[in-house]
Amino acid sequence: MTSLEVQRLTIVQFKSYQEATFDFGPGFQVIVGRNGMGKTNVLDALHYLGLCRSYFSLRDHELVSHGLEFFRLEARVFQEKKTVSYTAKVQPGNRKEFEKDKKGYPLLADHIGQLPVVLVAPNDTDIINGSSEARRKFMDQTLCQVDPMYLTNLSLYNRLLLQRNAYLKSVFQGGRFDRGVLDAIDLQLAPTAEYIGQERIEFVNELMALTIANYKAISRAAEVPGAAYQGSLEHSGWVDLMKKHQSQDVKMGRTMHGLHRDEIQLTLDGFPARRFSSQGQLKSYVFALKLAQYQYSTLKTERKPLLLLDDIFDKLDQERVEALLAFLVDQQVGQVFITDTDAQRVPGVLGKLNQPFRTFHVANSAIQEVIQG
Repeated sequence: MTSLEVQRLTIVQFKSYQEATFDFGPGFQVIVGRNGMGKTNVLDALHYLGLCRSYFSLRDHELVSHGLEFFRLEARVFQEKKTVSYTAKVQPGNRKEFEKDKKGYPLLADHIGQLPVVLVAPNDTDIINGSSEARRKFMDQTLCQVDPMYLTNLSLYNRLLLQRNAYLKSVFQGGRFDRGVLDAIDLQLAPTAEYIGQERIEFVNELMALTIANYKAISRAAEVPGAAYQGSLEHSGWVDLMKKHQSQDVKMGRTMHGLHRDEIQLTLDGFPARRFSSQGQLKSYVFALKLAQYQYSTLKTERKPLLLLDDIFDKLDQERVEALLAFLVDQQVGQVFITDTDAQRVPGVLGKLNQPFRTFHVANSAIQEVIQG
């Protein structure tokens, strides 16, 4: 089992940063400062380098520092007994460029999974409380980082679905309907849809086994989380599903059934978690899920992703903070990045746990002080 270690991160014209360089060390990296000082943007830069996009659903033009035209991110990473560099050069409106050791990729998708990351943020409660889209995004981001075939099939599915919907829209707007056009698209969609559906089912089953153990350790409570993947292909293949709903699709002008509408039913003691969970249970459930995402990625790739924790200790009592950090240490996670408004809270606990860490004090998107712990 190998760990990734980001040794240096350089940020140029990304969000609130004009230019900054962070020299990180092994173990825990604690980034402290008041709200709005640029802490979260450091984690989002690492996420962008890993997944070619912002964690917070921002478009590329929203990530460029105000009034400028491009941004650049570079990370020097020690992995698999050698140091490599990953670079993102992004000028909105042009094709974004990603490089490994100064060499570009033939396809952007070739980069996904090279620098695996798992980010935990306060709005992750949307995985439970939000729309089904949030839960599909959670599945897809995890599987795309560990399975290149899943990423390939998901990209193909989305591309063919756009074609299908474009044709349905043209018919809806008065164009001539040719059943053979839909049949041809559906034959192309069938194998990729069925691959994605099967992978999602297996993922949810494996993820929940990990989540149950995590929840028990984190909350020390008796309730048990659960999940069921409600897939559109549960009772039929893709071609049969599309034939069954073809008249409805033509009437509505879009594809009304399929993987893009699948759902995960998350429960606690058998009841829908979004309706019957307290705030404490909700936070514990989300953290258990996200840590399971980290563990799943580790098991599948035999590499520990970067673990990014954004302001998750806010409004937690000291006992809960100590319990969560002790749990992470016990899990032997690799490099961890934590943002916090309290300069003493996390370093104090890590000191008690004899864990190496560095504390970066930031203000106005600039490093003010670095303390070795």
